Amino acid sequence: MANLRRKGGLGKDPKRAAERAKQLTAIDPDWDCPWPLDWQRHYRHLAHLAADEPGEVLSDVAPGVLMDVDDIGR
Repeated sequence: MANLRRKGGLGKDPKRAAERAKQLTAIDPDWDCPWPLDWQRHYRHLAHLAADEPGEVLSDVAPGVLMDVDDIGR
């Protein structure tokens, strides 16, 4: 997905690129998110942690807490 978000990542033909963008948006409206990719990766890690303990609250995740080499507390 990161490659598709890059300039020209959907192809050089503007019509084909627009059609691909439309198809991706139908699957996930946030496929081309405006926030940085590392932010989204950290968010997914935190969402995964929260899902592991239903009903529990993640009170604080301090900088330096690593998950898959990502500093999710950053």
